[in-house]
Amino acid sequence: MAAKKPVAKKSAVKRGAPKRSTLSPEFARRAADAAEAAGAERLTAVERAADQLRRYLNSHRPILLVVAPLILAGSAKAPQLILDGDLSFRVISSSGRGRSSLDRVSAAEIVELWGSADLYDRIEAALRSAAGLKSRPTGAIIAGLGVAGDHGAKV
Repeated sequence: MAAKKPVAKKSAVKRGAPKRSTLSPEFARRAADAAEAAGAERLTAVERAADQLRRYLNSHRPILLVVAPLILAGSAKAPQLILDGDLSFRVISSSGRGRSSLDRVSAAEIVELWGSADLYDRIEAALRSAAGLKSRPTGAIIAGLGVAGDHGAKV
């Protein structure tokens, strides 16, 4: 009996960005310029967000000093993000050996790690809790901004 030939696999056509070797020099230069501009915009966004966070913390310093430390993520037994009494942040970090520690980070690092909207949401929730208020559901916040996607939604 004759052995059958193995069926050749069809090569998949890959789509997406062309290989670097096939890019024209002009296209490669324009893509590199766009990448550099995106990097610069990212740095500017982080700097602005960090400045805004510092202004917020300084303008609310008296109350934050009273209620600090605020656990913004995690639990009292296992905090992941803390706003300390000196208005600095500590985040949990893990070593390669499985050990974790709370390390101080700058305002720029914290807005880059957590994102401004999420960070302010966590600060708001912690302060509302400290004041004995209920937390606001995200839907209520979005509706308050007038950007709710589902006009029939009730919060």
